[in-house]
Amino acid sequence: MQTFKLIGSFVILFLGGCKEKFPVYSSFCDHNSSFRPPCLHYPLMESQDKRNIEKSLGVLNNPTCPYHVNFIVYHVGSCNNPVVKSIGSDFDGYVRVEILKGLDCIYKVQSDFKSDEESAKQRVFEQLQKDITVSNTP
Repeated sequence: MQTFKLIGSFVILFLGGCKEKFPVYSSFCDHNSSFRPPCLHYPLMESQDKRNIEKSLGVLNNPTCPYHVNFIVYHVGSCNNPVVKSIGSDFDGYVRVEILKGLDCIYKVQSDFKSDEESAKQRVFEQLQKDITVSNTP
């Protein structure tokens, strides 16, 4: 009986440890959480990512809009920092979405990932949907 408890505990620990549990960090750059952009522009973005962000925010791309969305997927493996290369990293990269007006940051959301980039994208898209409401007035 004791052996079954030990094996059961090991299985729960093993399966529970496989899921990525990276937090999602989001903030309004000027601490104005009531910001509602009248429109958004999604420049230079892969079509699937653009569709996912459009779906999260519920607004289509408007190329004339002054508010633009940057979507960044960064892989630590492309980092040239000697410290990171020598000791490794607790994560493989991060996914970040930023809403900017010109060069000014309005909002950003980010989540790290170890091996599951798609889950990090999903976490970021879900948080984006919670935080940003787009107004329908210009």
